[in-house]
Amino acid sequence: MASGGGGGGLGGGGGLGSSDHHKRNTFTSYVAPLPGDLRATADTNEWCLPSDLRDVHLAKPRLLQGEQIVASAPAYMYSAIDPMDSSALSTPSDSNSHKEATFGLLSVTNFKLAFVPLHAKRNPAASPLGDLYQENAYLGRNEITLNNIDQIYTIAELGRAASALQAARMAGQSSRRKKLEPFKQHNISGRIAALHVVCKNFRLLKFAFQQQDSKLSGASDHGKLIASALVRFAYPMRHDLSFAYAHREPYYSTLGATNTSMYATKNDWARELIRCGATEWQVVSSASVTLLQNPLQAGKYTVPPHFVIPKSCTVDRFLDLSRAFCDSRAAFWVYSYGSSAASLVRLAELQPAAQQDTKSENVMLELVRKCDDRRKLQLMQLTDQLPSIQDVLRAYQKLRRLCTPETPEKFMLQDDKYLGLLEKTNWLLFVSLCLKTASEAASTLRAGVTCVLQESNGRDLCCVISSLAQLLLDPHFRTIDGFQSLVQKEWVALEHPFQKRLGHVYPAQSTGSGTGSSSSNNSELLDSEQSPVFLLFLDCVWQLQHQFQDEFEFSQTYLTSLWDACFMPIFDTFQFDTQAQRSKAQRDSQLVLRPVWDWGEQFSDKDKMFFSNPLYQRQRGDLGAQVAAAAHRRSLAVGSRPGQGQGPGHGPGPGATSTPSRNTINPQLFVTVSTVPQDRYLQPAHKIFDLAVWDQCYYRWLPVLDIRGGGQPQVDLFNRLLLSNIAKVQRCVEFQNFEDLPDAFYEVTGEARPSLLRDERPEKEDEAEYVDGVERRRKVTKAGTPTNGLNSVNGNLQLSTLSSFFPFGNPIAGDAPHQLYDILSSSSELLLDTSSFLDKSSIV
Repeated sequence: MASGGGGGGLGGGGGLGSSDHHKRNTFTSYVAPLPGDLRATADTNEWCLPSDLRDVHLAKPRLLQGEQIVASAPAYMYSAIDPMDSSALSTPSDSNSHKEATFGLLSVTNFKLAFVPLHAKRNPAASPLGDLYQENAYLGRNEITLNNIDQIYTIAELGRAASALQAARMAGQSSRRKKLEPFKQHNISGRIAALHVVCKNFRLLKFAFQQQDSKLSGASDHGKLIASALVRFAYPMRHDLSFAYAHREPYYSTLGATNTSMYATKNDWARELIRCGATEWQVVSSASVTLLQNPLQAGKYTVPPHFVIPKSCTVDRFLDLSRAFCDSRAAFWVYSYGSSAASLVRLAELQPAAQQDTKSENVMLELVRKCDDRRKLQLMQLTDQLPSIQDVLRAYQKLRRLCTPETPEKFMLQDDKYLGLLEKTNWLLFVSLCLKTASEAASTLRAGVTCVLQESNGRDLCCVISSLAQLLLDPHFRTIDGFQSLVQKEWVALEHPFQKRLGHVYPAQSTGSGTGSSSSNNSELLDSEQSPVFLLFLDCVWQLQHQFQDEFEFSQTYLTSLWDACFMPIFDTFQFDTQAQRSKAQRDSQLVLRPVWDWGEQFSDKDKMFFSNPLYQRQRGDLGAQVAAAAHRRSLAVGSRPGQGQGPGHGPGPGATSTPSRNTINPQLFVTVSTVPQDRYLQPAHKIFDLAVWDQCYYRWLPVLDIRGGGQPQVDLFNRLLLSNIAKVQRCVEFQNFEDLPDAFYEVTGEARPSLLRDERPEKEDEAEYVDGVERRRKVTKAGTPTNGLNSVNGNLQLSTLSSFFPFGNPIAGDAPHQLYDILSSSSELLLDTSSFLDKSSIV
């Protein structure tokens, strides 16, 4: 409620001394008038709009439960790069000033920045195909969450009564472009004619405001109203100011139908130990350790709720040694590989006060060495081999500037020397270093040697290298459920500081006499904490997926959607630094926890189809072996009751914390042999010239780079069509019914397709067919017209009209969306159904 009062003060704070109070209205109302209210459109037209634009107050954004509008103003929305039209740039008249823009209502809520067009110009032919593009249940296409906003720039007004077109073109004038700092919320001066909003997911939003002469009745600074609301709500100083705390809609999980392991219980870690055959390690639960439950002692440790330590070490001794390491991150087991169960271990560096005495580190490494059958160990110093989190941030900022040019002129200047500018960002260099280091770690484990990854706090680049090494070695983590389990284990359960690294919370301004130095110090602190380490990891995964296209079940669309989901405050997966913060928010603020892996909360079944890779095929016997192994692991890990086998020694004291029945897994529950396949490892090319730019993630918001009928989406759709045709042929052979052969068969053989159904119903355009009891619609073409689903003839599928950033970007006019939907849906079903009778050779 306080935010609404702040907005009202900005809108109606001026003109109190006017004597002509009948002609000048000083009251600003945020309650939209009723349609057709003449008083609102004539006497109290607070926005001073022409008669054909006064209905803009009806263009309200859709609000979620707990969402409130903070500020609204009419605005023009421009493309990220204005169209390359020389005539438009040379004509300063206002008659054509808004042909390249969309007029509507720009609103700031406590959740998002939303733009709703007043007159939606939709082509009827394009709207059906537009439904195939990704749509989020919480966000519209012209809406972004406040968490996604990174930088806000204002464009000062150019004289009196500046037009919106002039404001949009003033973006190239650096003297009029000013960045709004999070720590200077009340320092917005001058009239604002345009706003540029730079998002963390490489999106650039440009808005311009039609300004009026400040001496005219009812004139208001629309840009200042929106900018003030954005600076106030887009940079929260406390996490409980996030929209997640106001959104109290109940959540009903559907994750039970998946095999995603959340690593939130002791049994989750026990199953992973059993799967890897790691018999020399034990799971420790913080809730079972007396020392960690003591309020006077618990503050000395920052361990996660569940972690795996060497079995040869007692819990008390391990915790005592961990105090010498940063964030109490001593040797944590994450994975084992091979018959010798060589382990992958994460370890933080010694604290600065303890770096002179390395005794604690040597003791910890010796405990890890005892868990290896061959007593071999290799220590990899990631701090010396990889960039710092500050280096990653600088590379990300340079790459984003390269991908978000404000004007066509700047785009052309960057395009002329694009490769040189890309090299100077160092982003691909850091991706190359991560892949190289992960390959070395994977090779170490394949050689039967335990690998220890060490960095400053063990929670940043350790996550990257450890996750990539497991992707290279274990095909389970290349499935959708396995990859989600990997992220949960390495990033969420072991507490990567998402809140700091993604900038969900901005530290409060420190007190001091010099405001300038205080702001500078806070900016430096902010830069030292923020770093998109998770994006670096996703880019590395995309490089692997790009090189081994048939080894990953998920597609690049899945990875891009996962990066976007990092800025959805409704889902708690990427919103906290530690599990303790998450538990405290749930306990004290009744926060509703929603894991991001429940994709049905955001997307429809149609959108989730794009998450699957049509080229991926499980090896023969993988599915049956996986089910049998899961059942075996479940019976071993949770076969006994929680109280079974526990002796009477459960009282407080040192003996209670080191009792195996309390803090460790019973050795009899372990299998002695790892079930991880050892012949499915990947050896990626990691040199810079072997890498590519993740264009779907970085360039999808630039229409000028869109290639209709080109790019990876076209290859993906052709593969889906090929897979669909193969499945149709095999079904026809299996059931000895050849009426549903694909069109490609008749084109190759030259035979005529049976026209019985077309002769019986020649007047109908659409026809229903049932495949496995599921009704599907398809276009019926004229008799004698062979089609292959790839040509734009007589209403057939026009794949050439799809965007090269599909399913992102703006929809492009096309035809026969039902056929495209049929291809997508059938291929997604067949990815699961045909693994038993299709191998990779059948689709190569």
